[in-house]
Amino acid sequence: MTYQQQAQAAQAVPSTNQKTINLQQLGTYLDSWADIVEDMGDKEQQVRQEILKQLLDRNMPEIGLEIKQGSVDLLGNKRREYIVAETDPAVHVLICARKHGKDLFVNWRTSIASKWNLDLLKWVAIIAAGLGLFTGGIRQSSAFYGSSSTSFSLSGWIFATIVILIIEAVILVIAGKQIKGDQLAYFFQQVNLFDAEDISALNLSVHKFVLRALDNTGIDVSKLRIKQKFSGGRRGEDL
Repeated sequence: MTYQQQAQAAQAVPSTNQKTINLQQLGTYLDSWADIVEDMGDKEQQVRQEILKQLLDRNMPEIGLEIKQGSVDLLGNKRREYIVAETDPAVHVLICARKHGKDLFVNWRTSIASKWNLDLLKWVAIIAAGLGLFTGGIRQSSAFYGSSSTSFSLSGWIFATIVILIIEAVILVIAGKQIKGDQLAYFFQQVNLFDAEDISALNLSVHKFVLRALDNTGIDVSKLRIKQKFSGGRRGEDL
C-alpha cells in the first residue's frame, strides 16, 4: 500500500484504529510555525482534511503522509490526532489542526532523530572480531620434537574483540571531535547537503499548503502570523 493510500485509508477509519506515534521519540526540534485562528474551532475536521488533500496533491518524492494518533506517555492513554509527514533521515513533521475553545489552533513542527551509522559500525565490529580472533582467539602451543598445535579460545576471542572495540570507539570519538567538531559524528548518520535540501523543501511545502488549505476553507490567511525564517534542513542553518 502506498503512502497516499495509507493516508486516505487512515482518514476513512475511526481514530481509535489509527496508528500511534510516540512524540517523545521524535528527536530534536528543528523548525515550527503556529497560530490561533479566532472563532474557527468548528472547522477543525474540515481544515485537517483539506491540509491532507493539499499535501497529497503535491506528490512529494520520498515523503510518507499519514494520519496518526500522537501520544506522550508510555501507555498512550492521552492522544491527539496529527497529520504526519516523514522522510529520511528520521525526519517527522507533525501537522495539527485542533479546536481550542471557540478558536482553531494550527501548527506544524519538524523534528529530526539520531540514527545509528550502521554501515560504519558494521565494519567496525567486523574488524574488531577479525583482529580479536587472531590476537586472542587463536593460540599456538608448543609440542614435543619442536612441533606446535593450534587451539581456539572463545573467552580469549571475546576479550580481545571487546578491547579492540573500545580502542576503535576512542579513535572514532577523537576523529569526530577533531574533523567534524562532534565527538559522536561517526556513530550517527549525518544530514548531508541533499538531505538538508529535501528537509527544507518539505518544511516550505508544508507551510505553504497548510496556508492554502486554510484559505480554501474560508480563513483569512493575511491575518495569520508571518513566518520569517525556515530551517535550512540542519540545525543552525536558516533559509
